Amino acid sequence: MFKLLTPEDYPELRKYFDGPTYTLCEYSLSAVIAWNRCLYEVSWKLDGDLLLLAETDLEPPAARRLLMPVPCPFRDVPPSELAAIAGRNRHYSFYYVPQDYLERHKAEIEALFTAEEQPGFMDYLYNTTDLAGLAGHKYSKKRNLVAQFNKQTAAVRKVAVEAITAANTDACLKLLDRWAHDPETGARLDMLNCERKAIVNSLKHLDLLEMKGILVLIDGEICGFALGSRLAPDTFVLNFEKALDDVKGLYQFLDKEFAARLPPAYARVNKESDLGKPGLIKTKESYYPAAKVRSYTLTLK
Repeated sequence: MFKLLTPEDYPELRKYFDGPTYTLCEYSLSAVIAWNRCLYEVSWKLDGDLLLLAETDLEPPAARRLLMPVPCPFRDVPPSELAAIAGRNRHYSFYYVPQDYLERHKAEIEALFTAEEQPGFMDYLYNTTDLAGLAGHKYSKKRNLVAQFNKQTAAVRKVAVEAITAANTDACLKLLDRWAHDPETGARLDMLNCERKAIVNSLKHLDLLEMKGILVLIDGEICGFALGSRLAPDTFVLNFEKALDDVKGLYQFLDKEFAARLPPAYARVNKESDLGKPGLIKTKESYYPAAKVRSYTLTLK
């Protein structure tokens, strides 16, 4: 029997995500919990050595599907086992199936499932050292923007970078509200109605979900923040990033500082998908991803 996923389930379920897991950002347990009941409702159950996660759309018709099962310890789950899981749980579709899984099991998948790419759900992965250092000719424009930020603040303004803690989460929410209600950014509000819930959930349960991030203060006033979660032993996800648009180079400075302050074990940063939006695609490509991972659905034939 599936039950609703809550922040309090995190300590029990974390062991399923301790080792290597799937490369897509949808398999950050912290983020799954943070986004729960924003766009869809997530429930879970244990099935032998597997953790099963199911999504149900909040808007009718309330379609339901499974994510890829997460074993503990992690192992490759063959398509024949996926088919058996689908059958006994009466969920006939799997979402967020990473590209490398299809490549490993192409023949067996074709026999059992219909596979379709999920438009807008391709993840962008970067080398942490690239984001932190911005070295080389290809990053010259990014370095220039960071330099402009440093120049305009160095003379008369004080810049500080701090870790996000329970003591300063309210400042992040104030920035989010300021960013959302700027007349020039009104088009963002529809997205924020949902995204704000996820950010509030993340900040409210910051320590429980082991989420980490930084905020940027200019003359003591918060102007930007970046917040993320662990995906794998070597990969951290940048889940949320907000900054004031009127400070040139602030986003680039925030990106650089976020990567530079990650623990050394995190060799890669997953900056999530582009949602099929041209502006997001352009921005993500401008940081020269080290890898891109496509996402697929599998539907039992």
